[in-house]
Amino acid sequence: MKKLAQFDDAWMAAFRDKSGVSDEAALTALRADLLEIGARYRRIIETTPTDLVGSPFNKTLTQRAEWMQVNVVNPAQKLLAALADDQKAWFSTWPYEHEFDMFPDRERMRADLDAVIAFSSRLVRNLKGEQKGDAATNQELRFYIFMEIYGAVRKHLPRLTPKQGVYAKLDDENTKRRVDPFPEAIRHIYAEITGIDEQLVRLIQMCVKDPDWHL
Repeated sequence: MKKLAQFDDAWMAAFRDKSGVSDEAALTALRADLLEIGARYRRIIETTPTDLVGSPFNKTLTQRAEWMQVNVVNPAQKLLAALADDQKAWFSTWPYEHEFDMFPDRERMRADLDAVIAFSSRLVRNLKGEQKGDAATNQELRFYIFMEIYGAVRKHLPRLTPKQGVYAKLDDENTKRRVDPFPEAIRHIYAEITGIDEQLVRLIQMCVKDPDWHL
């Protein structure tokens, strides 16, 4: 798989063509910000269940919360109860004592299990809270990536005016897409981070309606 979020020379050359920007100082500063943004979101994508390229797998908030409760919280709570001091007799090794090493430190295991339960239970609550807020990881992550891309572009290329562009059929595609330096530039950055070429129509419309959106 191609390594993403590199923003190399070939990518920068394509960006110049799409954006129409030739200010090398501004482009260099933009690239520095994009490398930081890209590295951060690649780490998130590659360690979070999403439908973006490079993610370990794609699961909904509901599926993640249920998995965490069933496979981590419940078993950990059951094991913690079994490791209570008044349950030690269950672990008696007589008359096979010579076959066993010393049992692991119960206090340390209980402390570790408490930490696992606290961590996992809080994550379950957070995931369920996101469900109630009608959020979804895939859409939310796209939003945050776009928001930071837009902030960087506005910071370094303020003359690249937010526009939706006009629908045009591209020579190498069988569908139409909005064409203008602004959406083309934004999509080019977005694809380099996510590995997906998406139209981003709704998000671009927000920028056109209010250029200071989320800045």
